[in-house]
Amino acid sequence: MDNSNSLTEIFGDYIITYTRAEAITDGVLIDVTETAKEAGFKYPVAITTALHSMIADIPKKYDYQDYNGRLWDVLWMAMLAARQSKSNQFNYQVIMNIIGTNKKYQTLKAICSGGDNGEPVITIMLPNED
Repeated sequence: MDNSNSLTEIFGDYIITYTRAEAITDGVLIDVTETAKEAGFKYPVAITTALHSMIADIPKKYDYQDYNGRLWDVLWMAMLAARQSKSNQFNYQVIMNIIGTNKKYQTLKAICSGGDNGEPVITIMLPNED
């Protein structure tokens, strides 16, 4: 049996697309646009599930905090950093205590890119995410 054929030779050209809308529907991204508007964003904003989990994972020591307040901090600090940035991608820091770490400051990444129809959209994530 000859295994020298590539997938393209066997199946032809193929294109894989995964839209932002599908990612939101699937829960890969969490749409936080309504809260982001309150923080001053003009474009749709989503956060990754990893960031969503980090925001929701409140240490017992900080039980006076809640998800909405921590989300607000993430978005407000992103807005302040965006005003200073000259790039469509930037890192910024937010104070957020996380279970299992003594780090007080968390570094996050924000990217403004083209959405499903080329419109500007913003995604906020952990620094190691794309």
